[in-house]
Amino acid sequence: MENWSELLHDLLVEIAKQIASIEDFVSFQLMVRGCNQGQFHPIYSNPLAYACRSRASKRIGTVATIFQPIKRQDIQSHLPGSQRNPVSSLGWLLTLGELKANLLHPLSRLQIQLPDLNTFQDYDKHENYLLDYVHRMVLSASPAARRDYLVMVTHGFAASLGFWRPGDASWTAVDRWEWYIYDISYYEDKLYAVDVHGSIIVCEVNGPNPTQINLVSSPPDGLLPLRNEQLYLLGWLNNTLLVVSRKGVQLTDAGNYGTTTFQVFQLDLRDKKWSEINNLGNRALFLGFNSSFSMEASDTNRCKANCIYFTDDCVDSYRSFPGGGGRDMGVFNLLDGSIEPHFDGRSLSLVTPPTWIEPSF
Repeated sequence: MENWSELLHDLLVEIAKQIASIEDFVSFQLMVRGCNQGQFHPIYSNPLAYACRSRASKRIGTVATIFQPIKRQDIQSHLPGSQRNPVSSLGWLLTLGELKANLLHPLSRLQIQLPDLNTFQDYDKHENYLLDYVHRMVLSASPAARRDYLVMVTHGFAASLGFWRPGDASWTAVDRWEWYIYDISYYEDKLYAVDVHGSIIVCEVNGPNPTQINLVSSPPDGLLPLRNEQLYLLGWLNNTLLVVSRKGVQLTDAGNYGTTTFQVFQLDLRDKKWSEINNLGNRALFLGFNSSFSMEASDTNRCKANCIYFTDDCVDSYRSFPGGGGRDMGVFNLLDGSIEPHFDGRSLSLVTPPTWIEPSF
């Protein structure tokens, strides 16, 4: 049969269950693109891959290496155009040109054009910093699985919030928040964010007032460190959010940087109580230029439980060092505070920071 999409759906599901290679699964997805791809799931659940060591080519665009630390394997992916400073969510990259923004799946190379960035009102103020205009991106669902997804971003000098829905001609700006926003997370159909003080805010992007921001809770005095070099946010178990504080991610006056420790705090959304936790159970966190996510450790993915996998998140390092950034990456053990590398060598780049790619099609 020439067209695999004509096969019975139940048969396609059974075929998908037998595919153990991420490369083969991507090929399978492309062959049955006319079907409901969201119902096909590979038997592996290995998120341990990130784009690194990219190089530009006028003839074929960007050649990116997708490295899988657990398998110790590289996948070469030819990406359209020049991909600079990408951020990722649910396996998709948001890539920026001088004006254009696109969603790109780096393995299947599917691409979705987004509205021009100048539809944000503050765009003109960032004329000399356009490649840093978007800091974080989170998807409500994979575009390959659903048509009614949301693309949510932090943008601009103050890291303001904004979003886009398929069919919209422009980006929608959310009401301004008074403090710099570090990270965002889509959880229980709402957009949550953490600001520089560790306060949690929420925007009900699917509600009647999708641009309105409300304060959820601020941490008690003395709970979070006084100087939070980088904060991450992600939805957790049992209606809670995690706020992760990372030390050492900023350049010092001496020009040095490097992660020294992490602290993990939990906010219960029901009673608004905060607490510090030292045990993630059988889960691991993945932090960097991606929407923060967690994963349960298993024999299949072979990731380490109660650990934080992190990539280089120091933006200034990509302009300050020969060869660029990518020096600060590893696996932090929450039990004993040790840090070990998650792959051999380094991934240095001036334009393409390493970022975790969560397995989602």
